[in-house]
Amino acid sequence: MRKQIAAAAILATIIIVLAAGYYVFWISNVAGSNTARISFAGIVLTVDMATTPAEQQQGLSGRPSLPADHGMLFVFQQASEWGFWMPKMNFPLDIIWFDSNKRVVFIEQNLQPCTPTLCPVYTPPTPALYVLEVNAGFVKAHGVSVGNTFTFA
Repeated sequence: MRKQIAAAAILATIIIVLAAGYYVFWISNVAGSNTARISFAGIVLTVDMATTPAEQQQGLSGRPSLPADHGMLFVFQQASEWGFWMPKMNFPLDIIWFDSNKRVVFIEQNLQPCTPTLCPVYTPPTPALYVLEVNAGFVKAHGVSVGNTFTFA
């Protein structure tokens, strides 16, 4: 009888550990996932979606790097002249602003991380609804220009 109780307890523990592991995996990779794929400049990019004010404020700050085929897409509730800056960044970026038709309206290239004495804000001259941050050099490498569009893949 004691062996059966011990075996049942071990089995219950294994089930609980597996269920907890699956839950952690699901939360971190499915429920908490806020990524999409976009087709832009002849390639498909995986983008982290920044849709809330907290996500938009955090942006890519603090990350050590960004894979070559990745970016961050900021999706705003309304079009405006959204300004971006580079505090706590660890690598340079190209930033691309898009209107509500997902058409490029402004581009800034090779933006360097802020220094203690210099942290400019980059603002488009026209309203944008979407903003894409990618590794510096992306715009030049892919021939991105005003008027290009992206689609969700």
